[in-house]
Amino acid sequence: MGHGLALTFAKGGYQVILTDISEAALDTAKKKVEKSLSMFIGEGLVQEKERENILGRISYTTELSQLKDCDYIVECIVEKIEPKQQLFKTLDEICIPETILASNTSSLKLTDITRDVTKHRDKVILTHFFNPAQIVPLVELLRIDDTSDETYNKTKAFHEKCGKVTIEVKKEVPGLIANRIQAAMAREVFSLYEQGVASAEDIDKAVIAGPGFRLSISGLLEIADLGGIDIWYAVMKYLYQFIESGTEVNKVLAEMVKENKLGAKTGQGFYKYSGQSLDSYIYQRDLKLLKQLVYLENLNKTIDCGRR
Repeated sequence: MGHGLALTFAKGGYQVILTDISEAALDTAKKKVEKSLSMFIGEGLVQEKERENILGRISYTTELSQLKDCDYIVECIVEKIEPKQQLFKTLDEICIPETILASNTSSLKLTDITRDVTKHRDKVILTHFFNPAQIVPLVELLRIDDTSDETYNKTKAFHEKCGKVTIEVKKEVPGLIANRIQAAMAREVFSLYEQGVASAEDIDKAVIAGPGFRLSISGLLEIADLGGIDIWYAVMKYLYQFIESGTEVNKVLAEMVKENKLGAKTGQGFYKYSGQSLDSYIYQRDLKLLKQLVYLENLNKTIDCGRR
């Protein structure tokens, strides 16, 4: 995800330092940055004349010491608490007091990561991006008790200047907001697949052509308002008794992991993949998302003009 954040910030006009543990990892990240930027240019979201300026704003290093004067740092390392704690401790020691330290975690608690390892706790915040981070607009913001209003407001303004849509998560709950909503949908989808209610293809079609089609322009609460709260109450009162509500991971997933059917990266998951690399499949997905981003931006501009 790091390369996506670097590109997002560089497109926003900021100087960026991208760090990783090896030169090989940085070389891979650089190639991904260049490839993603070419996609933005191809879809008309960035002008060709800006290519070199954007790429020139990103530098690459394996040395954390080069981050000491940064205004804002966001980590997206392995999702394990000990490495994150060590990283925050190191950054807290080497960086200037004004540096804002952010974590991209969604499954770990920011209070647990930063407890007893950061002195400047007023400068700590959680900023959770969605993959691919350079395309998906959402950034979830969460502050701990010690996070200052100044830190929160600066972080919010920074991401919005970079073209992101920010929301405030007011309680530190596992999974934050968007991941919990996605997990709830996924639990039912996996259950429907396990029961043989429909094929993988038709379940996905149902999501894309039904709820997903509406969700690209309206949230569920607005959809409920427009459909009528009384109608939703009646439907939910009946359906809830049949909806999957288990607290264990669906056994279909466990079986697939055991059989090494891990999706596109192993050649088979719910679908079979052959003849293309994982990067190729990801590229195709990202291109579709970019086209959707272009459409939604144009749609919002049209709606704004109509309101005026």
